[in-house]
Amino acid sequence: MLLRMQARIRLATALCAAIALAVAGGALAQTGDSARGSGEARVTQHATGSFEVKMAPQKPDNAPAEASGLGRMSIDKQFHGDLEATSKGEMLSFLNRDIGSGGYVAMEKVSGTLQGRSGSFILEHNATMNRGTPALEVIVVPDSGTGELTGISGSMKIRIEGGKHFYDLDYTLPAPAATH
Repeated sequence: MLLRMQARIRLATALCAAIALAVAGGALAQTGDSARGSGEARVTQHATGSFEVKMAPQKPDNAPAEASGLGRMSIDKQFHGDLEATSKGEMLSFLNRDIGSGGYVAMEKVSGTLQGRSGSFILEHNATMNRGTPALEVIVVPDSGTGELTGISGSMKIRIEGGKHFYDLDYTLPAPAATH
């Protein structure tokens, strides 16, 4: 059992590294605005900056998780720049090293200040490596915003340059209410 868990941890770490290296050459992550059709006025914004990430392997906590053979990691990030925030989350992954294919999904709660507006929101990651070709999508989960970030929607691109992580967040928020 310990050997299987260690193998899964190595696979999860290898998958993250493989996708990170593949993304390093450019940014990946494109989605549409999840608030389309809501009828409310929206203000489109762009935020950019850097982040540090710490990932730690997690043990399966039940028999089906153990039997799945998936890697599980905790996520702990610090965002800087237009987004001054922390995030906590979890990732599940799989990697077939022999042919360079795999994938991961992750959810993380981001809490802090985005261009002067305080609150939190959830990011959803979906990444696939198909025989060495990466695809990554990171979206703001609809209706996950709180505080001054209530109603946020959008997508994030992640780049790695010189071993450092950077983000570009394209997002919309409801227009501030007019004052009389």
